[in-house]
Amino acid sequence: MKILKSIMVGAVISASTLSMHSQGLGNILSGLGNGSSDSGNVLTNIIEGVFTKSDLSLSDLIGEYQAQGPAVTFKSDNLLQKAGGIAGAATIVSKLQPYYEQYGLNNMVLTVDSAANFTMKIKSLSLKGTITKNDSEGTFDFNFNVMGIKLGKFTAYIEKSGNNLNLMFDASKLKDIISTVAKFTGNSMASALASILDSYDGACIGWKMVSTAQNTNTSSGSAISNSLGTLKDILNKGN
Repeated sequence: MKILKSIMVGAVISASTLSMHSQGLGNILSGLGNGSSDSGNVLTNIIEGVFTKSDLSLSDLIGEYQAQGPAVTFKSDNLLQKAGGIAGAATIVSKLQPYYEQYGLNNMVLTVDSAANFTMKIKSLSLKGTITKNDSEGTFDFNFNVMGIKLGKFTAYIEKSGNNLNLMFDASKLKDIISTVAKFTGNSMASALASILDSYDGACIGWKMVSTAQNTNTSSGSAISNSLGTLKDILNKGN
C-alpha cells in the first residue's frame, strides 16, 4: 500500500533541513532504504508526489477517519513538474492549510462501512453515498447524495498506509463538493477556495486523514520520526 505523500513530504523536508549541512537528500533516502537501490527508487517515487495505481480494496477503506489537513497528488510527472515539482506540491499544501483551518475542513470525518456505504461529515452537513472500485485505474468512485439529492459520481484517488489515509479528488471536483457544502450550510468557503483551486488544475486535492482509533496528538518531532519509521519498516518488509 502506498504511503501518505503529504505526511512523507513534510517528514522528508524536515529531515533534509536538519541534515542539510551533513548529507544530501539522496543519502537520506539511501539510509532509509538500508542501502538498497530498489528501496531507494521506491521511496523516491513516493516522494515525487505522483499517484500510481492503488492496490487497495473496498474492504481496506472500512473505518472512521478524521481529517488532519490538505493532501495533494498529481496524476503524471508532467503535471507535477508544471506545478513546480515536490516543492510546488508542498507549497499547495501550505496555501490550503489556512483555509482548511478557517472553514472547518480539518474537522471532516469520513466513515465507510462493510457494504461500501460512506458518510462524509463536513461542518453540519453529511454527504452520503456508495463507493465502487475502478480496478483498471486503481481509483474509487464516490457516488454522492445529500438530503436525497444525487450529486453525481466523483473519482477519488486514495492512498493508505496503516491507520493513515489520503482522500483526494480532481481540484475541480473538490470545488464542486465544497460548493455543495457551502450551499447547504451557508458557509462562505466556496468563494474563498474557488480561485485557489482553479489555480491548481491537474492536481488532485483533498484530505490527509487518520483513523479515529489512532487520532492522538503528537509533537512534530514525534510525527516525523513515526513517518520515517513507517517508511523504513515497509521498505524492510519489501526486501
